[in-house]
Amino acid sequence: MNILLSIHHYMDKNAGAPGVTYRLAEEYRQLGHNVELFSFDELPKDLPESLTTLLYPQYLHARCRKLEREGRLDVIDASSGDIWFHLRMRQRGGDTVAVTRSHGLEHMAHEARVERARLGEMKLSWKYPIYHGGYRLWEVAQSFRQADGAVLLNKDEYRYAADRFGLHHSRVIGNGVPDYLLDLPLAPTPLQEDTPVGIAFIGSYIPRKGTEFAAKGLAPVLERYPNAEVTFLGTQCPPEKVHADYDSRFHSRIHVVPRYEHSALPELLAGHQILLFPSLSEGMPLSLLEAMACGLAPVASLIPGPNDIISHMDNGLGVPARDGAAISEALGTLLENRELLHRLRARAWEKAQDYSWRRIAEDTLAYYEHCAERKADSAKLRSIG
Repeated sequence: MNILLSIHHYMDKNAGAPGVTYRLAEEYRQLGHNVELFSFDELPKDLPESLTTLLYPQYLHARCRKLEREGRLDVIDASSGDIWFHLRMRQRGGDTVAVTRSHGLEHMAHEARVERARLGEMKLSWKYPIYHGGYRLWEVAQSFRQADGAVLLNKDEYRYAADRFGLHHSRVIGNGVPDYLLDLPLAPTPLQEDTPVGIAFIGSYIPRKGTEFAAKGLAPVLERYPNAEVTFLGTQCPPEKVHADYDSRFHSRIHVVPRYEHSALPELLAGHQILLFPSLSEGMPLSLLEAMACGLAPVASLIPGPNDIISHMDNGLGVPARDGAAISEALGTLLENRELLHRLRARAWEKAQDYSWRRIAEDTLAYYEHCAERKADSAKLRSIG
């Protein structure tokens, strides 16, 4: 099978959506398929940054047409908003299967952003409704509605897409965990209450990740439990920005790693038993699954994405989004009940083993074939009519 994977970002195997695209490509190739990656890296280097996203669908169309003319394209799997132009321009009845993929549904993120603005948690620019809150959402909707299939990250996205875009043949296929994070030994849990426990926060230090509520939840915990320590991984900002949200008395117990090589994650998480995941909006959080694979029990927001992974009191603790007090209470529960902490860690580790990239790739390939069959059946009905 000849597959083109499109992602409207610069390619980076250590980053979220580009990393997902990279790993899918690697799995497809290992399974014997021909794969081409198309990203911002393929656009002219002198193209102004302001035009990169705007013109990306046109450049993708040109590449798809070339591959189709050469007979080297069976499936286009494109991130949302990428492929609407090609789908409008292609000839009806073409053999190429087009699938639009969510890396976090923009319409749901938009609604969450508007709600945060209403609550005074952020301020939207006057320009926001023009592109990100307007034209961009139109592009995404067109990409989903015109495609032969759609891959969504969680059940909430599936329901939303069915209601909003009329998608009734889409498929929920989540993200995976790299092989080097699977089948790791589960480190013992320190059972004495006076022994140190490590809490990890993985992700950019930005409001959408719930940093404000993390600080509100962690401050009482650091005050009450002197043996608790916190590490912020992949903040993409200097330690000073993180420390500014915490009393200086706690700075020696708050460690910040702005960037890291992904394969080093098990080493960086050694000595940590709890993942704090207070995000406000997600699709299918890779860091949540990866931390679980490393043996951390999650304290996670009850939002789409984590809701498909976390079962409260079974493999983690769910807390309401935007609730620092609930975060503090959940962390305190695990710090004081080490047997519960160990049980949740073991169950979280078990859950993560189900998310190998090989299984994700095989499920997606099967969906491509399903879409191709539906497309062929529709073409036959049109010819009969």
